[in-house]
Amino acid sequence: MRLKRNERLVYVLEAALAAVSLLFTLFLFHLPLGIKAYCLAVALGVILMAALLMFGYHRDKHYLRPYISRIVLSCIMLVAIICFSLGLLLGYTHSSFSLKLGDFVGAFLPIMLLSIEAELLRYVIFRSYFRRKIPVVIFTTIVIAMNILMALNATSFASPEATFIAICTAFLPIIATELLCSYLCLSVGLQPALIYKMAARLYLYVLPFLPNLGHFLYAVVAIALPALIYLLTHNLQQANLKDQKRIRYRNRFIISVPIIAILLAIVCLVSGIFKHQIIAIASDSMTPTFVRGDAVILEKCSASDIHENDILVFKHEGIIVTHRVVQIDTKNNRLQFTTKGDHNEENDSFVTGESQVIGRVVIINKYIGFPTVWLSELFKAK
Repeated sequence: MRLKRNERLVYVLEAALAAVSLLFTLFLFHLPLGIKAYCLAVALGVILMAALLMFGYHRDKHYLRPYISRIVLSCIMLVAIICFSLGLLLGYTHSSFSLKLGDFVGAFLPIMLLSIEAELLRYVIFRSYFRRKIPVVIFTTIVIAMNILMALNATSFASPEATFIAICTAFLPIIATELLCSYLCLSVGLQPALIYKMAARLYLYVLPFLPNLGHFLYAVVAIALPALIYLLTHNLQQANLKDQKRIRYRNRFIISVPIIAILLAIVCLVSGIFKHQIIAIASDSMTPTFVRGDAVILEKCSASDIHENDILVFKHEGIIVTHRVVQIDTKNNRLQFTTKGDHNEENDSFVTGESQVIGRVVIINKYIGFPTVWLSELFKAK
């Protein structure tokens, strides 16, 4: 009788979730994304509270939970390393990263709340009644539909190409993410599903720049990552106890590989081995474009690729300078650049020749360069 009662209550909760999605489609579709996300977070929070009152919260005690959580983290780190390494060849682009309070409250916070509430609700429902898979399928379908509706406002269907791009870069990744989270939540528990959901939904808001992979590679990564996690997780659960010990030992090695690779990637990016290099800003001469303590990613290029208004990176008397190009002249068939700091009232008192050009600034990252600036000043003081 208790199982039947739980099943009925699960269907009631899922019907309420479907009703929220329908109301969202009918009345909230044209609202700004931040307001829509808050409205959905409130509605989802009410449904979650009802679920907790009905079924309670059962602590996840699956013995493989910590190992599978490490698999999820390792796969995310490994794919991130591969993508950012490709960025050294393909270039980088700006993300939604911002330390401003308005951006945090308007974008990051509602998406984070929605992600946490959705996974908690998924876990409570799946743990309350799991003799049949129908409630799992229904919940997953509703959440997929809700997330697709959230993505519709930022999606263009102006042409067949735009529709295809939307399907590959928005809809298919949503489907892959929700299927993986349902599998992890049902077979293992809340922790690995929550880790993956937070990484999949929030990386745009916490990373200052992203590799410019293009639509095709982005779609491949967004679908391949959950598929990889599923295969590794499924193999671990299907193995017997003896094999599981061997797999756990292998996983410890796999976890250390991304950490080493991240350190190597940082060294390569700072050292300037590849086309792109990161440098720290040590003065305020370019305020407000960037200030002391910021870091910029420069793209190495020849002098002929520099145009007026580009932010030129060049060497002057052994010091790396990042100033804006205000005039380009030619002398003896060689280019000369007149530069100026955005904060300075006058142009620089010198001109920059082709041999001094390093590249141009393509991405600005706030405050990341402070450790480098502090260390540099420390050694100069000594």
